[in-house]
Amino acid sequence: MRHYSFRKAAWANKPKPMSTLKLVEKMYDAWLDGIRKLDKKEFIIGERLPGICQAAGLSDIKAEVQADGWLYSDPRRRLADVKQELRINILQFKTRYKTDRKYAIAGGMTNARINAYNRQTLAKMRALLSNTKKLRSDPTMYAASLFLVSGTKTV
Repeated sequence: MRHYSFRKAAWANKPKPMSTLKLVEKMYDAWLDGIRKLDKKEFIIGERLPGICQAAGLSDIKAEVQADGWLYSDPRRRLADVKQELRINILQFKTRYKTDRKYAIAGGMTNARINAYNRQTLAKMRALLSNTKKLRSDPTMYAASLFLVSGTKTV
């Protein structure tokens, strides 16, 4: 039996105005709370999976975390690939707009804060896409992790 949990996060190593950082954190937390409330799903479950497996009666529990981190400014990445990824991110952002708003509102965000977050996020992605120098000097780091937990059920 295998369980998977996916978690994606982004952060910057250069100082940003506190209001921007807080807005991003609040939006993410509200989005997760909204999913819990509306869909009864838990997205940040990876850390709890070993205990859940043990409570389900599994033994020989093993856990593995696979992670991937990347920077737009990493010179090892082809510029064309980075720009294509940004274009895809903008399309995904626009596609998920209504769904994410529903979850964020259910999680306690106001329409004004959601609009501010959406404006700032799209503006940053568009600015990076339109300016190669800015893109190649952007210090924002992105990371994704996948939790793999397995165990055996004795019958």
